[in-house]
Amino acid sequence: MTPTKYRWLTVGETYRYGPKLGKGDDTRRGTNCTVLIVPRPGTIGNVLVRFPDGHEAVVPSGVLRKAPA
Repeated sequence: MTPTKYRWLTVGETYRYGPKLGKGDDTRRGTNCTVLIVPRPGTIGNVLVRFPDGHEAVVPSGVLRKAPA
């Protein structure tokens, strides 16, 4: 069974993708994305996200911030 929550991240919720300059996908910086899969509790892991254009990517959990309401 896949967990639905990892630290501050919850499957199905929207977060802002914000890696540092030169790290990750610079063209998607500041874009909202939806979390699809989170890692198991107790592990340091990556998160599967989907961007509004349908692109899916595996990103470190630390580059995601809660999107403003």
